[in-house]
Amino acid sequence: MIKIKDLKTSYSYGDPFSISSLGFEKGKIASIIGRNGCGKTTLLKTIAGFLPYQGSLLIDDKECRDYHSRERGRRIAYLPQMIKAVSMDVGTLVEHGRYPWHGNYRKMSVQDKKLVKEALDITGMNMYIDRDLTELSGGQLRRAYLSMVIAQNADMILLDEPTTYMDIETQGLFYDIAKKLAAKGHGIIMTCHNIEQGFSYSDSIVVMGDRCVKSKGAPEEIAGNTEELRNVFGAAVKQTDDREMLYPYMLIR
Repeated sequence: MIKIKDLKTSYSYGDPFSISSLGFEKGKIASIIGRNGCGKTTLLKTIAGFLPYQGSLLIDDKECRDYHSRERGRRIAYLPQMIKAVSMDVGTLVEHGRYPWHGNYRKMSVQDKKLVKEALDITGMNMYIDRDLTELSGGQLRRAYLSMVIAQNADMILLDEPTTYMDIETQGLFYDIAKKLAAKGHGIIMTCHNIEQGFSYSDSIVVMGDRCVKSKGAPEEIAGNTEELRNVFGAAVKQTDDREMLYPYMLIR
């Protein structure tokens, strides 16, 4: 469980960013939406422990800043938007996800190996386990890093634009994975530009603008506030029961 109250943070070169009150639950999927530069990534990086903050950011009733990095890594996993294709095979990358649980010097346990295999299975990357990251497509690379994050087995999983470079079919696979992880009790917090997807697959929506939270609530509740969505995005969404539509929410003017 993540509870935020009177939070203020920023990059050293950026404008301040503030949230009066916000919470994220285990077993639920939350999508953070908003224009570029509104603070979505700043929020994720703050929760992940990469940015200093004022106010309160509780992870399981303990301040984020008070966790040791490895202890925090057992509770929070973070996949950034920008990832690198370093010279390393997929299996080794995914094993890195177990670092918060055993550090640099302990050998992989039977449980570690089991979680790595499960992560590769769930993302469909097991067939690429010996493939070098530099040989993967953009979508495959993101799935490899997603496997590493899943292997970390953290309570809360933070994903910054996770479907970047994925084709439509793979995007659908990703959201199926997110729903399975939530069903297993993991909390999923993700940023997304495709708001039809965010509304269609999430339990809650956080709308950001002007470096603060404009609104938060269930998808159907937020979709009903068309004027605010138009002010933030220049467009809104509505539910549809048209079976030929790819998602149950669609963009409207």
